[in-house]
Order: sequence, then structure tokens, then C-alpha cells
Amino acid sequence: MARQVDPNKIEKVKEAAIEMMIQYGYKGTSIASIAKKAGVSVGYLYRHYSGKEELIEELIESYLEETKRDFEDTIAKSESFYDLIYSFVKGLFELAKTDILKLKFIITLIFEYDFSTMNEKKKQEQCAMIEKMMEKKLDTENLNENTTVEDIMIVIFTIPLSFLADKIMQENYKELLTEKLARRIAHMCFRALT
Repeated sequence: MARQVDPNKIEKVKEAAIEMMIQYGYKGTSIASIAKKAGVSVGYLYRHYSGKEELIEELIESYLEETKRDFEDTIAKSESFYDLIYSFVKGLFELAKTDILKLKFIITLIFEYDFSTMNEKKKQEQCAMIEKMMEKKLDTENLNENTTVEDIMIVIFTIPLSFLADKIMQENYKELLTEKLARRIAHMCFRALT
């Protein structure tokens, strides 16, 4: 008889994996440490995942899918390239205020290069999102003629997330993440590409 899956335990496992990844990085996180933090046995984890790679990949897939949907919504609602960048930055600021753990995990995914095969998939997803934006022709003709999809991806993901990685270390970070600051970061990104 098959054992039933306890959704609460699986959720605790996912939360523990995220917390461990944020704190120790991919290489520093083990199935045993995830199991201990989640309060489950290592065997329980192996009944659901073949290893750390599968668990982390599932988390990445989930976050990529959600990020992709949010970005596509932002593209659809944006009337200019600047509006798109501003909406993206503002969305990241809101995420910092409402779900800091998720933002820290995204920052970890963007900046940790230890898991190269997953990193390549992440890069392909990001490029696909940027290409979708280019298809909408959000005044991208104002871009520098030498700007590539990869350049856009690097600028609109790296600048805001680097900034946030620094700001969220401060105790009063929520107060610092103002609309004026979101506009400044968006302007910085826009200027880097035009």
C-alpha cells in the first residue's frame, strides 16, 4: 500500500530547502540538512525526490514559471520600455516587502553559479522573456544599436537585484524601498541600455 503524501511536510521541506540554499548556497546544502530543518527523516525526502538536485530543480521550475507569468503580465500592461523596467523594479520592491524569503531565493538563483545546468535553463527562460518583450516593440528602437537580448537580461535582472541584495541587509529596508527609488533604479537600467 502506497504511503500518502503529507502536503504540509512537503511544504516544510521546500521552505527548508529555500532557507538552506539562501544561507549556505547550493554546494553547502545537503539532503540531510534540509531534512533536519524540515523536521522529517532523510528517507522521507528520498521517497519524494531522487536527491537534492531534483528538489532544488522543482523549486526553480516553480519560481521560474511564476516569474515568467508575472513578467509576461508586466509586458502586456506596459506601454513603453521604461514602463516595463519600472514595473519590474517596483514588483521586486513589493516582493521584498511581502515575501522576503522568496526574494532572497531569487537573488541566490540569479547570482550563484554553482549549479551550471540549472543556471543554463534559467538563462534560456530569461532570454525568452526578453525576446517576448522585444516582439511587443515597446519603443525598443531607442535601445543602443549594439544592445543584445543578453545585455537587456543582464541589466534588468542584475542591477535591481544587486541593489536589493544590498538594501535588504538593512533593518529598515522596507522603508527605503520607495517609489522614487524604484524610478531611480529603473532610470539607471534604461540609461544603461539606450
